Amino acid sequence: MKTRTVGFRRMSDEELLRRARGGDREALNDLLASCRDGVVRFVTAIIGEPSEAEDVFQIVCEAVQTGLSRFEGRSAFSTWVYQIALNQARRVQRNRARHARPSDPETLDAARAKGRGVLSSIYRRELHESIDHAVGGLPSSLKEAFVLRYLEGKDYDEIAEITGVTANTLYVRAHRARSLLKAALGPVVDSFWTE
Repeated sequence: MKTRTVGFRRMSDEELLRRARGGDREALNDLLASCRDGVVRFVTAIIGEPSEAEDVFQIVCEAVQTGLSRFEGRSAFSTWVYQIALNQARRVQRNRARHARPSDPETLDAARAKGRGVLSSIYRRELHESIDHAVGGLPSSLKEAFVLRYLEGKDYDEIAEITGVTANTLYVRAHRARSLLKAALGPVVDSFWTE
């Protein structure tokens, strides 16, 4: 059971949830704040746009507020929030696919040239871009399992609750994603993500 300091008092997540259900907006804000960074990081990894991930988190907050009375408590509050975030990220991806247009090559070249600097910073930036590109290129089902397991550190049972897929299937998907990333990026993958 997690506890948080609210004002001068320590409260469990269960107590904060009880208060939030009773209309205590500060308690709800504390619960949402506790999972904000992880959810934004997760959504960013899925959709690839940090600014859009912030917008998705705001939509998640609204959905949590309106659906709080329907939260049954069979899973952790944060698991429920991740479920909502995953559904919203999937919605963003579907909308993007419907409205996708090719980028202008000149714009892409200008963006690449803008990031040049000291050799080590170039290397780090290019490595980061390569990793982002490789993770972004994974099929959605593999990317979701990989991001939740290796970037968010969730266990397979919690990922199963978030995605609605069995833990064994998620294990296979996460490891398949890791294998694809290793094929694309080489052994650097082992230095970033270990089981």
